Amino acid sequence: MVNYDYNHQNGTHKELFKITSCNVSHFEEKGYSATVKQELTRANNTLVEIIKNPILGILPKTLANRLEYAFPSTTALFAKTPIGDIAQIHILYPETEKITKTFILMYAKVVNPLMKFLFKNSVLKAAATVIEQDTDAVESLYPRQKPKIRLPNEEIMFYAEKLYRDW
Repeated sequence: MVNYDYNHQNGTHKELFKITSCNVSHFEEKGYSATVKQELTRANNTLVEIIKNPILGILPKTLANRLEYAFPSTTALFAKTPIGDIAQIHILYPETEKITKTFILMYAKVVNPLMKFLFKNSVLKAAATVIEQDTDAVESLYPRQKPKIRLPNEEIMFYAEKLYRDW
């Protein structure tokens, strides 16, 4: 469910990306696929954070992303950054009833080969951190009971829950 949860970014990834808000401008479902367009607003990272992970220093204050879903296993994130266009594909593979493997494929169309050299490891490090944070969220934040309140941007989660129930 974490891939369909737009409110989790403000909490789960807040420390890394300094996300202050997430605005979903478009949500379209088509059977077992869906498309979402969102804008994430970020606060400034500290100099120490940028030194530890240089990609944080070039991310814009507003990230415009497009996400495409193929239920039940695949999420593709497309983003434009100052170093080029990035495609990040998350594939979930349920190995057993209690173990799911996650694979990430990262593609970048960089504007300058020097940018690839400078930021390749930083992009991969950020992706690895996102997976660790999402794993922690899945293991601890998603109780199997009906929520008592409704948060903004939850319509995609209701769509995903329905697909899981009907599948």
